[in-house]
Amino acid sequence: MALLFAILLQAQAAAPAPSPAPSAPPSTPPPEAACLLAAYPDQLCEATATHLVWCDGTRMPWRSRPRPLKPLEARLDQADLADQLAVRYPVGRAHPVPPREDPGRMRHQPFFEKMYGANAKAVSKTLAEVVWLPGIADVKLKVTTVNGVDRKLAAVSAALARLPSKQRIFVEKPSGTFVWRQIKGTKRLSMHSFAVAIDVGVAFSDYWKWVRPDADGRYPYRNRFPYEVVEVFERHGFIWGGKWLHFDTMHFEYRPELLVAPCATGATAAERNPR
Repeated sequence: MALLFAILLQAQAAAPAPSPAPSAPPSTPPPEAACLLAAYPDQLCEATATHLVWCDGTRMPWRSRPRPLKPLEARLDQADLADQLAVRYPVGRAHPVPPREDPGRMRHQPFFEKMYGANAKAVSKTLAEVVWLPGIADVKLKVTTVNGVDRKLAAVSAALARLPSKQRIFVEKPSGTFVWRQIKGTKRLSMHSFAVAIDVGVAFSDYWKWVRPDADGRYPYRNRFPYEVVEVFERHGFIWGGKWLHFDTMHFEYRPELLVAPCATGATAAERNPR
């Protein structure tokens, strides 16, 4: 009997530990869903624990690939909706210098294709003309009317026109809005493809690929744009590439979902510009 008991004890010790019970699926939408629903009320009507629901009934999953997260370039190439909203955008002047992350640079391309158009012809049908800095620059720009982006950019232009000339000079020469193209060196579409981005002041701009990396492989941060310019864009729903680790200071794009809580840090656009 003692021998049998010892054998049973040895068998129990050798048996593999039971696998933990699988975690229950989430029962509520991620908090970031509120950012999208607030930013695009005419397009997005609901969010579930697993999907974003468009007003036409289309369901788009938050996650399109398993974890763990992949290296940055892979996440940029394969970003899903959860990735798109994972990094909080620092509104206003209280942001790390140099930046530590790329808030807004990860984009789920199917989301923007669904929102603005899946090809150049589809986007072209949504375009309207905005006169940039009337009476000062008088440059005609093509911008999408979806989500009222044309009106938002016109409001940006009007506010920039009121800035002192020493600040306004940074934006008097825009270098374009709508161009259907891929980001150089990638297969990802530029946000200019959707006519929601604008580059300004190339002569005053800094770009991470224009500088030599240091001994640790980091690109020394540079910026010459005044924050008064940046704040005008942010108040109207545009984020700034100057707040990216991979900085692009000429670049602004319409991304209102990143300017409201909980997808923003600092004083959000809604708090600084209450209705």
